Amino acid sequence: MYVPKLNCTFIPENFPNLDSESIYLCIKNNELLIDSKTNNLVFLTKEEKKWSGMDASTSHFLGMLDDKLCYVEDLSKDSALLENTILQNMMSLLGRIPDNLFGLCSRAIQLSEWYRNNQYCSKCGSKMKKHPTETAMECEKKDSLVYPRISPCIIVLVTKQDKILLAHNKNFPGKLYSTLAGFIEAGETVEEAIHREIYEEVNIKITNLSYFGSQSWPFPSQLMLGFHAEYLSGDLKADNKEIDIVKWFNYRSLPETPSARISISGKLIESYVSKMYLNKLPAFR
Repeated sequence: MYVPKLNCTFIPENFPNLDSESIYLCIKNNELLIDSKTNNLVFLTKEEKKWSGMDASTSHFLGMLDDKLCYVEDLSKDSALLENTILQNMMSLLGRIPDNLFGLCSRAIQLSEWYRNNQYCSKCGSKMKKHPTETAMECEKKDSLVYPRISPCIIVLVTKQDKILLAHNKNFPGKLYSTLAGFIEAGETVEEAIHREIYEEVNIKITNLSYFGSQSWPFPSQLMLGFHAEYLSGDLKADNKEIDIVKWFNYRSLPETPSARISISGKLIESYVSKMYLNKLPAFR
C-alpha cells in the first residue's frame, strides 16, 4: 500500500495530464476505507487494486498527491473489502485524518455522491454520462449539463468585548456549543445572509464583519465561509427551531466547542481567544 508522507501535498485537478504512477482511495456508501490496525487511510497501487478482490462501480480522478495520480474508487454495493480494512464515515474520522488530506477526502466523497445522484436528466429523463472534457455529467440528448454541486454557507463568530456568542443546536450531542451558521439563499449576498441568519436564529443585529477563511465541509457538499462580527443591538433569544440555547461566554471560560483541528468554527474561536490573551499580556519591561 502507498503511505503518503507527513508533509504530502494534494492539488485538486480535473483530468490526469502526466504519465505518473496511480494510487487509489476507496469509499463505499460515502465511508472511507481505512486500515483496521493503524486507522490510516488506505491508498492502493494499481497492482494492489487488481488483486484486492474489491469491485468498483466507478472511478473519479481527484488530482495529484505529491507526484502520484490520485483516484477515488467508489465500491459497488456487494463488493468485498480488502483483508484488515474497515469502512468509517468521514465525520468519525475528523481529527484523525491528517489536515493535508482532508481536502482530498472531501473531494472524493463529493464527486462520488454527485455522480451517483445524477444518473438521469432532470429535464427529459435520459441517461447521463461523464462529459469528455469537463467535470460534468451530460445528458445523452444534450438537454442538460450538471456540475458538482457546492452549497455556500456562512459561519460567524459574534463577539462583545471579552465575550463570545455561542449556541447549542438541537442536533448537537451533549453540551457542545458552536458558532452560528446557515445557508446562503438564492439572490442573497454573503453579507445579507450573515445578517439575516443571525437575526433569525438569535434575534440580534451585528456590525463590523471581517472575513476569516473558508473550509470545504462534505456533509454533503458545503463550502463554509467564516467571518468575525461584533454585536450591535438586540436581546438574545433562541429561535427554538434550530437553536435551543444561546449565551455569551467569557473567552477565559468557554464550554465544550468544536476542535480547531477539524472545524472552521473551532478555528474562529481559537483565533479570537488567542487575540484576547495576547492583548491582555502585560507590556514587557
